[in-house]
Amino acid sequence: MPTNIAWTDETWNPVHGCSKVSAGCENCYAERISYHQYGHTDHPWTAENASENVTEKPEKLDYPRSLREPKRIFVNSMSDLFHAQVSDEFIREVFAVMRNHPEHVFQVLTKRPGRAAHMDLQWPPNVWMGTSVEDERVLDRLDLLRDCDAETLFVSFEPLIGPVGTPDLSGYDWAIVGGESGSDDRRREMAHEWVWPIKRECMDQGVAFFFKQSSAPQPEQGQALRCPDGVRREFRELPPVHDAVEEARAQLEAEGDA
Repeated sequence: MPTNIAWTDETWNPVHGCSKVSAGCENCYAERISYHQYGHTDHPWTAENASENVTEKPEKLDYPRSLREPKRIFVNSMSDLFHAQVSDEFIREVFAVMRNHPEHVFQVLTKRPGRAAHMDLQWPPNVWMGTSVEDERVLDRLDLLRDCDAETLFVSFEPLIGPVGTPDLSGYDWAIVGGESGSDDRRREMAHEWVWPIKRECMDQGVAFFFKQSSAPQPEQGQALRCPDGVRREFRELPPVHDAVEEARAQLEAEGDA
């Protein structure tokens, strides 16, 4: 479905529900929407409740076919495709759908990069594979995902709740940075100074850099980064799409004109 997330066009959720694995999950927006707001899951998103909360949704596998134009699609904004409760078979079904729609770019984000990197999935070039890193305690996720065979790798430093120093982004194509959103009594602040070393590393290694937001009451607020010179600037870079994706889009357009 269409979304206000700035770095994507659509969300697609063939899996629903998750369980918290690190500090970045503490104020999970997906849990809040699913459990507290709409009752889509019956229990808090803990490891003990994962077997009940995490559900595969085969009825949603056809959603990409309904899109009339090429899109960037965030896969499982309400879950983690590589959660242990999601079967290998269903993950392969999701990948088959993505492979059969080469005109779209599918953005998969996980906090479980080890599983993503070691599954034999015959990665199609239109799948961008990313991992979340919220502070220096989980920087090892960058190394784990680096073993993945995806053509495009990315990292989401969101919510950035602590400094990560100068992270090694070798092998990565894209970095997203954003602060946590939510009420003042719950939201954890993000210092813009924490972002500067990430930005410098992106410049040095030719990695596209996307500053999504500052820490704020609502998502997508404070989209300009305060740079070391004191000036606030927006950075909304995206990695290039693979030639195969461009070719699929050109063919789709030609068929529409025929």
